[in-house]
Amino acid sequence: MKDGVLGLVRGVLLLSAAMLVASFALLALDIRSAGYDLGDLRGLSVAEARHLTSVFSRASNQLMAIVFTAIAIAVPLTANMYSLKFLEFFLKDRVNAAVLVFVVFINVNTTVLSYALKDRFVPSTAINLQLDLMIVGGALLFPYVYYVFRFLHPHTLLARLERETAAHVRAVVRRPAEAAPRRVPVGEGLEHIASVAIRSIDRLDRSTAIEAVLALERVLRGYWREKERLPREWFDAESRTFLGFTSAALDELRASRGWVEMKLLSQMRQVMSGSIGRMHDVTSAGARALRRLGLEEAARRDAWLRELVMEYFNTLVRAALNARDVRSVFVFFDQYRLFAEALSSDHPDDVLEIAYYFEYYADVARDMNLTFVVEAVAHDLGTLVRHAWRSGAPNREELLVRFLEYGAPGPAQAGVKKAHALLAGYFLAAGEDEAAERVARSFAGLDPAFVARVRAELLGVKREKYWEVNERRMNMDYAPPAERERLREFLERLESPSA
Repeated sequence: MKDGVLGLVRGVLLLSAAMLVASFALLALDIRSAGYDLGDLRGLSVAEARHLTSVFSRASNQLMAIVFTAIAIAVPLTANMYSLKFLEFFLKDRVNAAVLVFVVFINVNTTVLSYALKDRFVPSTAINLQLDLMIVGGALLFPYVYYVFRFLHPHTLLARLERETAAHVRAVVRRPAEAAPRRVPVGEGLEHIASVAIRSIDRLDRSTAIEAVLALERVLRGYWREKERLPREWFDAESRTFLGFTSAALDELRASRGWVEMKLLSQMRQVMSGSIGRMHDVTSAGARALRRLGLEEAARRDAWLRELVMEYFNTLVRAALNARDVRSVFVFFDQYRLFAEALSSDHPDDVLEIAYYFEYYADVARDMNLTFVVEAVAHDLGTLVRHAWRSGAPNREELLVRFLEYGAPGPAQAGVKKAHALLAGYFLAAGEDEAAERVARSFAGLDPAFVARVRAELLGVKREKYWEVNERRMNMDYAPPAERERLREFLERLESPSA
């Protein structure tokens, strides 16, 4: 909005100058043709003064009516569409206050001039000054309307909510005694940001909804930069900020010093729950934001925060499954897997826990006959194992065992065994023959015709990118050229009766 203020000032000055130049240029032509003395313009008779103040009165009334009518329509309408916080910000904005006071002053000053004008007294200086004010007021109209429309843009509201929330936190750092009264407005600020996103989703306003998700992410990053300097009183979670939480849950938040994180992520969950099945770009943006936040240093070194991120990933997966929105489940598992891969070296136990959650929700999906989800989870688990072996993660053996125990009898069996076979091809290409043999044992007892079908389908995929556009872009069944021949050998050996 700083640029908006500068634009407003420049616009008013330029328009005022242009109007003055144009008006006086036309006036000069008439003065020259009439031979009138330019200095006599400033002197006014009583009749001339009364006529002029009458003109000023009508013009100032019209100016004030235009400004206040535009505001009375645009501001409440926008606030109703996005958030009532717009009204508060509008009233607190100094530019809006200055313009409204200026317009009212022009109108009041006209009334004062009419009162002061007498048969034996003409306030010429004040009348000439009023003329200048009317010119500035007229020039102000268009730049100010533009400023108001920019002010009412939802992205402006989100930026102001960000700044206000950050300002409350910084104020507590400077003045620890203010910790208690500033907790509630911080929580309310997060709710307002989420409210903008949810209402944007209702109107299919993709850009604003995504910007709101990113605003929540930025708020939490900024909060983490100040968190270590906040006083102990700040972390005493307010019960009215978490109305649905039990006293035991509030005690946990106080002990973990994590009420802000819980509040923010709960708002992000509400946004993404509203976008599931309706606006997948918002769902994807939220999943990415959750992963990035979970990999911030503040979260990586705090076991409670890492667990919280995992809990919210699980919650989102469950919500997408309940909505039977396979595409959202696909997105959540993709970001969840990337989150797990980044934790492999430093927090291997967390990765094993995530692998368990993958299997758990795959079982839920199988019971719901969501075959594609079961297959996608198999490929994600295989990719996670591959990453663990490539990076030498300490949990790679446990991950391999869990992956090989992952089964899906029924329609999803072929997809699961494809994932197993692709991992075996990677192992063979990497010289991990013993690990590949363990994968081979998981094929024991399968019909050779079934294995032959798996081989034909896998080797038939020669295009790395999927033939339709999706978030991942890559084909899950694709084997890189370096692994393709080893994959062929592996499956052909399994097809033989002696294998």
